[in-house]
Amino acid sequence: MTLRTSLAAAVLGLACTFSIVAAEPFGAHEHGKGVLTLVVEGNEMLVAFESAAMNIVGFENKPNSAEQRAEVTAAIDIFNRADWFQFNADANCELTTAEANTDLLDTKFHHGHADFYANYQLLCQQPARLKQLQLTLFNLLPSLEQLQVQWSINGQQGATDASLRQSIIRF
Repeated sequence: MTLRTSLAAAVLGLACTFSIVAAEPFGAHEHGKGVLTLVVEGNEMLVAFESAAMNIVGFENKPNSAEQRAEVTAAIDIFNRADWFQFNADANCELTTAEANTDLLDTKFHHGHADFYANYQLLCQQPARLKQLQLTLFNLLPSLEQLQVQWSINGQQGATDASLRQSIIRF
């Protein structure tokens, strides 16, 4: 099993663990809310984001105009830039991969409740110094009110809720 597969399994396991604790199903489509999961193993980090499309672009059905298609494309670009989150500088984490997507772009999706997803890989030169996460996503997305943040950093787990008023997460 590759490290990427191992980390992906850890993200899923962590998400299931916190969902059981929270008594809510993981990935529940809920307007105003999202989920951010971080897993660090060694010096590699995976970050996974999920939220209802309504929170991101203001609609959740297949785009039906050029304007709506442009909004979806712009949102994907913003998530792929990955500049809406920053870790403390002394952990020296560098983005290696960013991949954002949405059900709105799936040719098999025709109507219903679409979501946005973003997955990131980072390489941290000093993972032991990883102490905080700054989120600026709430400034970009006023419809996103709360983000459930859950993490597993080299065996240490935690969870908290982030919002516009509480956008700095301390591990």
